[in-house]
Amino acid sequence: MPSLKLDLLQNGLDSLNEALCKYQEGKNGNDKAYKFCIQHLSHFFELILKYYVTLSHPLLIYKNPFAQKINQESQTIGLHEAINFLKNEGLELTENFESDLKWLKKLRNSIEHHTFEMNIDEVNAIIGRLMSAVVEFDESHESIDISSHILPEQFNLFHDLANTYQGRLNRALVTVREAKENAYRGVRHKEWQFVDFCIYNCDECGHETMIPDSESETGYKCTFCGNKESEDIKGTCGICGQNWPAWQLKTFDWDDEGHMETLCPYCLHHPEYRNDD
Repeated sequence: MPSLKLDLLQNGLDSLNEALCKYQEGKNGNDKAYKFCIQHLSHFFELILKYYVTLSHPLLIYKNPFAQKINQESQTIGLHEAINFLKNEGLELTENFESDLKWLKKLRNSIEHHTFEMNIDEVNAIIGRLMSAVVEFDESHESIDISSHILPEQFNLFHDLANTYQGRLNRALVTVREAKENAYRGVRHKEWQFVDFCIYNCDECGHETMIPDSESETGYKCTFCGNKESEDIKGTCGICGQNWPAWQLKTFDWDDEGHMETLCPYCLHHPEYRNDD
């Protein structure tokens, strides 16, 4: 009778290849294929991180490595435990990589256990980030050379996802650097404080790529993903004239006649900023 047996690494890489196949179907117009891409990709990351744990010791993927008997039914660690172990081992998982993994697991759980909704553009962006991050992580620790395990028919897509994302990010960072240089060009160092140029972390893609943009309604735009909204963008208090992050400002109907005014915590006598006693 035919049988199939895959070890931990083979099982994970098989799911990666399936995820890439479904991703391509999604790019070709079948939006529902992204659902299966997410499921396969989540499985890959859970298994590949467990595999990295086994490089320290094979038994460490089990919840109770000191049990009297360990077999195929023994419970293994989850994604969260694998991440914590690798970090405690001194291996670097960037904040964005960890955040994207948690996003992936949350969406996978919604797909498998409940109703779900996903933004296709967001899925595309995060899958690209994850491919780029896992390749970088693997290369920095000289582990398995993931690209060598990609099926020929998925090879170009895999490299496009990993490399295109990084290439776009590099170009976005260059744009930020050039904009900053232009903003400060010809300004004496002691007058830099008067230059109206800020760089914000983008709430959408997680990169410090939000810079002033004269055509944006918020005055800012991310050079990587095009996002124009951020609660960190500073606004001006209508009373004191000081600049505060948008999330700290409150807008009121000042006279109940539609005249809106934006006020800062200080002018609102917030106790954390002002003690009037």
